[in-house]
Amino acid sequence: MVTKKLRILGGLSVVLAAGFSASYLVPKAGSRPSQLYAQQAVVAQEAREELLIGAEKLSEAFRAASKALRPSVVTITAKVDRQLRPKANMRREQMQNVPEQFRGLVPDEFFRQFEDPTSGRSDPFDTQEEERDESVPGKTESVKIGVGSGVIVSKDGFVITNNHVVAKADALQVQLSDNRTFTAKVIGRDPQSDVAVLKIDAQGLVPASLGDSSKMEVGDWVLAIGSPFELDQTVTAGIISAVNRSTQSILPYEDFLQTDAAINPGNSGGPLVNLRGEVVGMNTAINSSTGTSAGVGFAIPSNTLAYIMQDLRENGRVRRGFIGAQLGDVTYESLREQKLPEQVADGVVIDAVQTGEPADKAGLKKGDIVVKANGRAVTSVAGLRNLVAMVRPGKMVELDVYRSGRPLKVSITVEEQTGKKLAAMSPTTDIEELKIRVQPLDAELAGELEVEGIESGLVVMSMDRRGKAAQLGLRPGDIIVEVNGKTVSSGAELLEAVEGEPGRLLMKVQRGDSEMMMGLNQR
Repeated sequence: MVTKKLRILGGLSVVLAAGFSASYLVPKAGSRPSQLYAQQAVVAQEAREELLIGAEKLSEAFRAASKALRPSVVTITAKVDRQLRPKANMRREQMQNVPEQFRGLVPDEFFRQFEDPTSGRSDPFDTQEEERDESVPGKTESVKIGVGSGVIVSKDGFVITNNHVVAKADALQVQLSDNRTFTAKVIGRDPQSDVAVLKIDAQGLVPASLGDSSKMEVGDWVLAIGSPFELDQTVTAGIISAVNRSTQSILPYEDFLQTDAAINPGNSGGPLVNLRGEVVGMNTAINSSTGTSAGVGFAIPSNTLAYIMQDLRENGRVRRGFIGAQLGDVTYESLREQKLPEQVADGVVIDAVQTGEPADKAGLKKGDIVVKANGRAVTSVAGLRNLVAMVRPGKMVELDVYRSGRPLKVSITVEEQTGKKLAAMSPTTDIEELKIRVQPLDAELAGELEVEGIESGLVVMSMDRRGKAAQLGLRPGDIIVEVNGKTVSSGAELLEAVEGEPGRLLMKVQRGDSEMMMGLNQR
């Protein structure tokens, strides 16, 4: 280990001395050791001064970007309304859920194990007790459920943030950098991209500038600004670690900028900023086993934000492009098998083309390898899917493809994406209303589930146990045979049934050898 350190230090001395006269390095005849050391100290000092000038310039850039964004970054507090109940009734309800063998314990001692140690309360079920008016039936209190960040994008009060910051809130409070607070209205939310647009009625706002996220490269300096752990106006620094990153687990549409700037709970919705003070992304997620920063954070690119923000402001929803082609990854070996030119290193293969849809009408074929879309290199399935989704319906997307080793261009007029179109394209369908993923029953699935005598239906492949499917009593592996008296054999048919009568569902379900009826009526 010592040898390694000496080698590094020796290399450093050579680098520092490289730009100076050789007379400093070779002692003059008769020079004393003290004179040589003094000469070397001068060289080191001059080199250090040059390095410090560069470091101070970088610090100045950090300071300028932080100051420029400070008035544009806000803290968002999400609250829910909770009905107040007399404390005695609450205790009775709590004790009904206590196992009998524990009921001899003093209630406070039992419930103390569930306390939030940071709340400062002796009873976690008794918030704002001094403000309770138990004589008024049905009175509610507003309870904070989370804190996130956001960024002002217009002088008239539009604010962008993450959908997950605001999705479950009954009320939203936005605090500015000057400590003014305003109640925010939700203009639109897009769960698929995790973006939401809010509006506050305020004067004297300073909007941030959106930069061009396509210009960001690995190694570029960035700042993350927000309210981690409710510490507002916190700035952390790092670099872009990767671009066009897809985790395939957070969102349906992912094209993240990855950064090692520290991002923690509360940073969600805050800006990722370049050294020019331009917003190049929205901090959204982290990859961590602890729930805190591990140096891998993800931000939605500003170009994606601009597209979604415009749709949410104008329509209250996002209109995405659709061409009707299934995409697959290609390997280096498959590219060589197709006898593509050496300069083609990446691409996406067309696995299937849906009859009658835009890709089919334009002449795209199964087996084509897409290498560019609208002049941009295509390196992944997620990247091409996101690019097509961000083309306005009615506009063109031009694909550079190779077919049997020959290059050609295919121009496709994009249509608007719908749930039915997506369901027809994929063997699995996500039913957002029920929070389930289903797939048509086939011989292979029937064999795995060991069911006989059922010719068609939809198998529940996965589900969110907090969704309506859980209320119905569905489980993974169940086969949905009928909905509201109609047989269903495709995701599109189930989607149509659910959208046709939301809140009223009567399903015939096969579970193993048993047939059962499950109903939900929320009218």
